[in-house]
Amino acid sequence: MTTSVPSPQDDMRRALGDSAARLLAAGGQVPGVYAAMVDAGWLAVGLAEEAGGLGLGLGDLAELARAVGEARCTVPVMAVAGVGLPLLAEAGGPFVDTLVAATLAGTAVPVLAHQGADAGYARGHGAATLEPGSDGWRLRGRLVAVEGAALADHLLVPARRADGTCTVAVVATAEGGVERRCYAALDGRLLMDVTLDAVVPEDRLLPLADADAAVDAALDRGALLAMAEAVGSMRVLMSDTLAYLKTRQQFGQPIGRFQALQHRAVDMTIALEEAEAVVDAACAAGPGAEFSRAVAVAKVVACRAARLIGREAVQMHGGIGITEDLRVSHHFRALVAAEGRYGDDDAYRARFAALDAGHPLPAQEHRP
Repeated sequence: MTTSVPSPQDDMRRALGDSAARLLAAGGQVPGVYAAMVDAGWLAVGLAEEAGGLGLGLGDLAELARAVGEARCTVPVMAVAGVGLPLLAEAGGPFVDTLVAATLAGTAVPVLAHQGADAGYARGHGAATLEPGSDGWRLRGRLVAVEGAALADHLLVPARRADGTCTVAVVATAEGGVERRCYAALDGRLLMDVTLDAVVPEDRLLPLADADAAVDAALDRGALLAMAEAVGSMRVLMSDTLAYLKTRQQFGQPIGRFQALQHRAVDMTIALEEAEAVVDAACAAGPGAEFSRAVAVAKVVACRAARLIGREAVQMHGGIGITEDLRVSHHFRALVAAEGRYGDDDAYRARFAALDAGHPLPAQEHRP
C-alpha cells in the first residue's frame, strides 16, 4: 500500500521501463542490442531538446538503467547516454555537433576514458597529459577500465596541460597512437585499457568552460546510473529469493515459514527500498554540489544494500546459488562489479565528507 498518488511522470517512466524490458528480453549480441537501443531512442532520453535529445531527464534514464540491470545486459548504453553524450553536448561547436548527431544515429560511440593506471578512484583528471606540437596537440597517458570495448570508437580523455588546466580531448580509437587491450570484467562487461601517444587537432579539444567540473558531473552521472542498474539486479535477486523461500521444502514445509529467514527477507526488502529511494532522490537533486552530495549518498547506501541483498540471496539459495544455472550468481557478480564502477563507496564517503565540509576534494586518497 502507498499513500502517494502516481503522477503522469511516474506512469511515463513505468511505461518506459516496460518498453525497455521488452526490448531487452529479445536478447542478442552486443552490437545488435545497442542498435536496437539507438532505434528506440534511448540515447536521446537524457539529452536536452536543443542538443537533439528528448529532454526527459536523468530520472527517465535511470528507469532504463534499472531495466538494463534486471536483464543483466552488458551493452555500454549508459556509458554513452548518461556520461559521454551529455559531456559532448555541454561543449558544443561544429565538430561536437557532428559527433553528437552521429552518436544519436548510432554511427559513433563516444565513451569517457578517465581512470589512470595508478590513480585508483582519484578524480585529479591527470592520468593523461596534453602538450603542444607542430602538428597539433600530443596526447599521452594510460587509462584503464574504459567501458565499451566492443563498440567504442571515440574516447573522451580528460588531460592536463603544462599549466595544470584540464582539457577534454576527443580521439578516435582507430587513429594511430591508440593501443587497446580488451578484456571481460567480473560481470561480463567488456572493458579496455588504453595507452595513448596520439596527435589531437585543435578542434578535437572540447571547449568546456570548466572541464574539471564537467568531467566530475559526468562521473557522478555514471556512478548514479551504475547504481540504478544495480537496483535492477537487486530486484531480480529479491524476487528470486522470495520465490525460492516459498517453494523450497525442508522439514515438511516451505523454508519461508521459518521466522529467521522471514526476518532476513524483510532486511533485504528494506535495503532494496532504501537503494531505490536514494537513487530517485539523486536523480531529482539540483545541479552542482547538491547533485554530487546526493550521488555520494546514493553510491554508499546502494552499495551497502547490494552487499546485503547479494549475500543473502546466495546464502538462502544455498550451494545452488553460486551455480551458472541460476541467474542469482550472475546478478551477484553484477552487484560486486557495480560497486567499483566510477568509484567505490569508500571514495564516495570521502567525497561526501569533503563536499559537506566545503573543502577541496582530496586528489588521491582512494584505494585502487
